Amino acid sequence: MICKNYTVAGEDVDDFMVMEDSAYISYTLRLLYHFLFANGFSKEKLKMLHLDLHEGNQVLVKHQNLMFTESFFVEMKHCYIGGKINIKSCFFNSKNQCCAEVTKEIAWFDSIRKEVSFINSKMVN
Repeated sequence: MICKNYTVAGEDVDDFMVMEDSAYISYTLRLLYHFLFANGFSKEKLKMLHLDLHEGNQVLVKHQNLMFTESFFVEMKHCYIGGKINIKSCFFNSKNQCCAEVTKEIAWFDSIRKEVSFINSKMVN
Protein backbone atom coordinates (compact mmCIF):
# COMPACT_ATOMS: atom_id res chain seq x y z
CA MET A 1 0.00 0.00 0.00
CA ILE A 2 1.26 3.46 -0.90
CA CYS A 3 -0.32 6.90 -0.64
CA LYS A 4 0.51 10.40 -1.78
CA ASN A 5 -0.94 13.87 -1.15
CA TYR A 6 -2.10 16.16 -3.96
CA THR A 7 -4.16 19.30 -4.56
CA VAL A 8 -6.78 19.53 -7.31
CA ALA A 9 -5.19 21.69 -10.00
CA GLY A 10 -6.78 23.83 -12.71
CA GLU A 11 -6.12 21.30 -15.47
CA ASP A 12 -7.96 18.64 -13.42
CA VAL A 13 -11.36 20.36 -13.31
CA ASP A 14 -14.31 21.09 -15.57
CA ASP A 15 -16.16 24.41 -15.99
CA PHE A 16 -17.91 23.84 -12.64
CA MET A 17 -14.53 23.41 -10.83
CA VAL A 18 -15.23 19.69 -10.21
CA MET A 19 -12.42 17.21 -10.76
CA GLU A 20 -12.93 15.38 -14.07
CA ASP A 21 -12.99 11.61 -14.47
CA SER A 22 -9.78 11.64 -16.53
CA ALA A 23 -7.93 13.32 -13.65
CA TYR A 24 -8.76 10.43 -11.31
CA ILE A 25 -7.23 8.02 -13.83
CA SER A 26 -4.19 10.28 -14.25
CA TYR A 27 -3.54 10.42 -10.50
CA THR A 28 -3.96 6.64 -10.30
CA LEU A 29 -1.27 6.18 -12.96
CA ARG A 30 1.03 8.72 -11.28
CA LEU A 31 0.80 6.79 -8.04
CA LEU A 32 1.51 3.52 -9.87
CA TYR A 33 4.68 5.03 -11.41
CA HIS A 34 5.65 6.33 -7.96
CA PHE A 35 5.16 2.80 -6.57
CA LEU A 36 7.25 1.26 -9.36
CA PHE A 37 10.00 3.85 -8.84
CA ALA A 38 10.06 3.16 -5.09
CA ASN A 39 10.53 -0.52 -5.92
CA GLY A 40 13.46 0.07 -8.28
CA PHE A 41 11.62 0.46 -11.57
CA SER A 42 12.13 4.00 -12.78
CA LYS A 43 10.82 5.04 -16.19
CA GLU A 44 14.43 4.81 -17.43
CA LYS A 45 14.79 1.22 -16.19
CA LEU A 46 11.48 0.23 -17.78
CA LYS A 47 12.68 1.81 -21.03
CA MET A 48 15.96 -0.15 -20.78
CA LEU A 49 13.93 -3.36 -20.30
CA HIS A 50 11.77 -2.31 -23.28
CA LEU A 51 8.68 -2.35 -21.08
CA ASP A 52 5.87 0.13 -21.04
CA LEU A 53 2.43 0.13 -19.48
CA HIS A 54 -0.66 -0.56 -21.58
CA GLU A 55 -3.93 0.62 -20.04
CA GLY A 56 -6.84 -1.79 -19.94
CA ASN A 57 -10.28 -1.75 -18.35
CA GLN A 58 -11.08 0.70 -15.59
CA VAL A 59 -13.95 1.46 -13.28
CA LEU A 60 -14.42 4.80 -11.53
CA VAL A 61 -16.91 5.08 -8.69
CA LYS A 62 -17.43 8.59 -7.32
CA HIS A 63 -18.99 9.05 -3.90
CA GLN A 64 -18.59 12.83 -3.78
CA ASN A 65 -16.81 15.47 -5.83
CA LEU A 66 -13.34 16.83 -5.29
CA MET A 67 -13.21 20.55 -6.06
CA PHE A 68 -10.57 22.94 -7.44
CA THR A 69 -7.77 23.69 -4.90
CA GLU A 70 -9.05 20.98 -2.52
CA SER A 71 -6.35 18.88 -0.87
CA PHE A 72 -6.71 15.12 -1.17
CA PHE A 73 -4.67 11.97 -1.00
CA VAL A 74 -4.66 8.84 -3.09
CA GLU A 75 -4.08 5.46 -1.52
CA MET A 76 -3.25 2.46 -3.66
CA LYS A 77 -4.88 -0.28 -1.59
CA HIS A 78 -4.26 -3.20 -3.91
CA CYS A 79 -1.61 -3.80 -6.49
CA TYR A 80 -1.04 -7.20 -8.05
CA ILE A 81 1.89 -7.34 -10.42
CA GLY A 82 2.19 -10.39 -12.62
CA GLY A 83 1.18 -10.87 -16.23
CA LYS A 84 -1.13 -7.93 -15.68
CA ILE A 85 -1.17 -5.20 -13.08
CA ASN A 86 -4.45 -4.81 -11.21
CA ILE A 87 -4.71 -1.79 -8.96
CA LYS A 88 -7.33 -0.20 -6.76
CA SER A 89 -6.86 3.40 -5.70
CA CYS A 90 -9.02 5.32 -3.27
CA PHE A 91 -9.24 9.12 -3.18
CA PHE A 92 -9.77 10.77 0.20
CA ASN A 93 -10.52 14.43 0.95
CA SER A 94 -8.99 16.39 3.84
CA LYS A 95 -11.74 15.08 6.16
CA ASN A 96 -10.55 11.52 5.39
CA GLN A 97 -13.80 10.73 3.52
CA CYS A 98 -13.53 8.40 0.54
CA CYS A 99 -14.55 10.49 -2.47
CA ALA A 100 -13.79 8.05 -5.28
CA GLU A 101 -12.37 4.64 -6.11
CA VAL A 102 -10.58 3.59 -9.28
CA THR A 103 -10.05 -0.04 -10.21
CA LYS A 104 -7.77 -0.38 -13.21
CA GLU A 105 -6.12 -3.11 -15.26
CA ILE A 106 -2.77 -2.42 -16.80
CA ALA A 107 -0.62 -4.79 -18.82
CA TRP A 108 3.10 -4.82 -19.49
CA PHE A 109 3.80 -3.84 -23.10
CA ASP A 110 6.95 -5.01 -24.93
CA SER A 111 8.01 -1.98 -26.99
CA ILE A 112 10.26 -4.05 -29.28
CA ARG A 113 7.72 -6.69 -30.26
CA LYS A 114 4.84 -4.19 -30.02
CA GLU A 115 2.69 -6.60 -28.02
CA VAL A 116 1.40 -7.16 -24.53
CA SER A 117 4.03 -9.08 -22.64
CA PHE A 118 3.57 -11.51 -19.78
CA ILE A 119 6.70 -11.06 -17.74
CA ASN A 120 8.21 -13.31 -15.14
CA SER A 121 7.09 -12.25 -11.67
CA LYS A 122 10.70 -12.61 -10.44
CA MET A 123 11.55 -9.70 -12.68
CA VAL A 124 9.40 -7.29 -10.68
CA ASN A 125 9.87 -8.74 -7.19
